[in-house]
Amino acid sequence: MGGEDAIFSWLKSAKPVEDTTPMRDRLDALERRIRYVEEDWTEVYNKFRTLQMRVAKQVQRLDENSSQEAGKSDGEAEPAVVAAGSSLSPRLQRIQKEILERRQRRPVPVAKEGGE
Repeated sequence: MGGEDAIFSWLKSAKPVEDTTPMRDRLDALERRIRYVEEDWTEVYNKFRTLQMRVAKQVQRLDENSSQEAGKSDGEAEPAVVAAGSSLSPRLQRIQKEILERRQRRPVPVAKEGGE
């Protein structure tokens, strides 16, 4: 029974357990913050998915409209403004061409001498 006395004497000499309430409170606060971040992230991710789906549908509609416009064309060939392999639809290429033409028609400002 000498061995048993050694075990019990070790238990008796052990320091009392500190109050873990502050650590438990801190752990609970961290868990709440993690849950909040996860919920917030889920909400942001869902908004992103919704916007991505809207953009995809809009691109699909634009592609369908541009293909219909290309079919209704009266045979005039528009000069290519954009390099081959462009991701712009024919409608957007036409708009870009008009913008570039407007820019070319603007008078070029002349720099004044004397730095002003």
